[in-house]
Amino acid sequence: MTFLILALAAGWIIIAENTSQTVSFSIFHSASTTSSETSLIEEQEEMEKEWRQEYIDGNHTFDNPMVIQDPYGEAPLTALTKFRTENPSRITVTVASRGDVQDITHTYPAFNQEHEVPVLGLYPGTDNEVTIEAEDRQGNVQEQTVSLETDDTPAFAHNREVIESSPAEMEPGLTFITPGKSKAYGVDEQGDIRWYSSRTGGFVFKRLSNGNLLLGASQSEDKRNEYLFETDMLGKIQNQYKVNLPNYEDTNVIHHDAIELPNNNLLVTVHDNSNAYEEDTMVEIDRATGETVETLDLKDIFPAEAYEEYSGPNESDGDWMHLNAIWYDKENRSILISGRHQSAVLSLTYPEMNINWILGAPEGWSADMAKKVLEPENGNLKYPGAQHAPMILPDQDDNPDTKDVLLFDNNTTITRGDESISRDYSQGIQYRINEEEGTVETVWKYGEERGKDFFSNVVGDADYMYETTNRLLTSGYQKVNDGYQATIVETAGDTGEVVYELELSGIKKGDGRVVYRSERMPLYPEAWNYSSASPSGASSD
Repeated sequence: MTFLILALAAGWIIIAENTSQTVSFSIFHSASTTSSETSLIEEQEEMEKEWRQEYIDGNHTFDNPMVIQDPYGEAPLTALTKFRTENPSRITVTVASRGDVQDITHTYPAFNQEHEVPVLGLYPGTDNEVTIEAEDRQGNVQEQTVSLETDDTPAFAHNREVIESSPAEMEPGLTFITPGKSKAYGVDEQGDIRWYSSRTGGFVFKRLSNGNLLLGASQSEDKRNEYLFETDMLGKIQNQYKVNLPNYEDTNVIHHDAIELPNNNLLVTVHDNSNAYEEDTMVEIDRATGETVETLDLKDIFPAEAYEEYSGPNESDGDWMHLNAIWYDKENRSILISGRHQSAVLSLTYPEMNINWILGAPEGWSADMAKKVLEPENGNLKYPGAQHAPMILPDQDDNPDTKDVLLFDNNTTITRGDESISRDYSQGIQYRINEEEGTVETVWKYGEERGKDFFSNVVGDADYMYETTNRLLTSGYQKVNDGYQATIVETAGDTGEVVYELELSGIKKGDGRVVYRSERMPLYPEAWNYSSASPSGASSD
């Protein structure tokens, strides 16, 4: 038998030849792992053509607006209204809320005559009352109310119970719930759904700097989440990227995270299935072309024994790292990465991947890596165990040498850590790292006092709230008598006082509805800047 190996731009092709057969197969290679697609974008363009033609054919004044519910087929609790006003006017749209919940309202500041106005924040299974106001430059106001009836509450939603809600002390916005493999949705302060995606997603749900959402998603019945969609809040798809792993049999292709880099590109956690290991690779995707411009393999910075001799969860899958989070550190052009199965957070220069420091228990490192492990400021420290979602906080102490990192410490000892307290509790914890001295201390934490009730063996999140300085914690997979539940807690400032707590139940073992993360975000993004002028013959002054 003879072998011929061809190096192609798309990857390696190995051809085995003998007298009876020819077998060929391709292996994932860094040259081309991602691509851009336009199929759904083109479908939505056809939808737009239909309702814009309908608008042109009709006579839709302020008193007779055209209303398109879920205009792009991706966000059922949204609508688009189109109409003409006699004078240039700015538009305010308001969705009436229940009980003591504030109405959801938004003003589009431009003065136009032709209007295309998004409506966000409808309730499911409700005849929603939507008020539209038009104010001209002289201050004259017209008001019109329309009723929008929506379908019942989606079946994928968790059972929701609000334990505590103090809206005046909470960070403004909806709480958006990111599943492991289900549909993302947002709830108000009373736990009522006010937005959801109709697309099955996976792990990634983030707001980009332009106000759009970045969604990990699937287009197949097996829920293989190999796509990233950039969409606006109406569900209009701006970009559609695919991660190509033809030889990876599992469905979690984009397994945990994606972030936006300062150069506008995306950095995504993927797999390198050219070998026996997984969840240890990142790719940088060119936002304009969808092509891979960087591939970063964490096996390049760890000694071989770290992955060859790993013994722990998912050992048979080669899941030695379980890379579950990335955060960009703009101050020193580095990234934070979280390796669940290494129970460590690393700061790496990007894209060179030189190690700045390691936050993790000191045992089990190679001699070179041990030099980068942060030392406890006061001689004692609770190190993270199987942690998730590290993020860098704004300056907390006016010291240029320190950096505060908030994360969710699942407190499960893997590879290294304190076995005596492993799995007793989970917590949000804030570390203060002196990068100049190579030291670390704990300055805030919440969760240990709740013990086993707040323990989540897998998944979790910790977010700093920039307007209030609150923290939002997600313990996403808590064992209860009839299965699992998740608890989302918002604590006030540094006090630890609970101002919001939402319990999500009905999760079964292995359920795709496991709550991976949660985010507090305004429903109308400030950076969105959606013009109320209709693209079909807009007029403004």
